[in-house]
Amino acid sequence: MRIINVKRAIIILLLIIGAIAVVAGCARWPGEPGPEPEPSESEYQLKITVEVAGEINTDNGIYYIVLDADGNSATGPEYDISLWDDDFYYVKLENYFFYFAKVEDEASELELTGSSYSGDKLEVTIALSDLEDPSSVDINILTTDSENNSYDHLDSYFTINTDLGSTGEGIVSEGGSGDGGANFDIVSVTAVITTLY
Repeated sequence: MRIINVKRAIIILLLIIGAIAVVAGCARWPGEPGPEPEPSESEYQLKITVEVAGEINTDNGIYYIVLDADGNSATGPEYDISLWDDDFYYVKLENYFFYFAKVEDEASELELTGSSYSGDKLEVTIALSDLEDPSSVDINILTTDSENNSYDHLDSYFTINTDLGSTGEGIVSEGGSGDGGANFDIVSVTAVITTLY
């Protein structure tokens, strides 16, 4: 009789332990990591790749990427720097360094998510949150001498929507870079919206 009671007690104890383990395994405690959330619009980024006919040369000129994030594709950035609206953002590659700012506040440098150049290509990555999460971005590319006299530019700015996976491509102007030579002759510009993570 005693053996049966001990067996029953052990079985009941094992059932209680099993029930506690199941409940504890399913419970989430505060501060415990959960599943990764879906990326929000602010976690998206804009990656722009520029290719030139020669090699990127930051000693003899400047490479600009200018961005209009006001959502109005009728008022995008032209290639004349003196006409850039105060609300435009720009990335400048000069003397081996990238610089990212808003035209109206050039003294306050913003941080690029990523930037690099090598051979005939330069790439920059910008968090859309740094552009105030726009619904679309107008993009123009230009190359200049050190005095901001234009070497080359796109035929016109192009627009990319900021939905995940959106792409855009600039139309390269005919005639090349003139006095700048192949190193400042833009041959390809692409843009894509990806996630930060």
